[in-house]
Amino acid sequence: MVFLRLIGFCLLAAAMVMTLRQMHPPAAALLCVAFGALVVGILLPAIRSYVTQIQTFFDSLGLDAQYYQIMLKAMGIVLVTQLAVQVCTDMDAQSVARRAELCGRLALLGVAMPVFIALTQMAVDVLR
Repeated sequence: MVFLRLIGFCLLAAAMVMTLRQMHPPAAALLCVAFGALVVGILLPAIRSYVTQIQTFFDSLGLDAQYYQIMLKAMGIVLVTQLAVQVCTDMDAQSVARRAELCGRLALLGVAMPVFIALTQMAVDVLR
């Protein structure tokens, strides 16, 4: 199980960061960033599998590929934003983390706008 190994790796990295933070805080922050990038790299095959499953599901429903693409973009924005926020928080930059959250929310709003417009248009067409 890749996920169980990653959890063990997370616990080991947390202990290393905690120890290193006492001796050299900037190095501990860099270790957090490197560890985060490594975990994302390890999880990419699983993420690809999930994307394939979502694509198969949308294809079976006969929905327009536009909705599938929007959903994947939204998921990507959420994951990247969460990673950025966690890195900023680990580096004791909470104000930067809040700005990263705001950027992620605005990007998500921009990606979801076509779905909102399509749904609104459908509702208006039904009311007419």
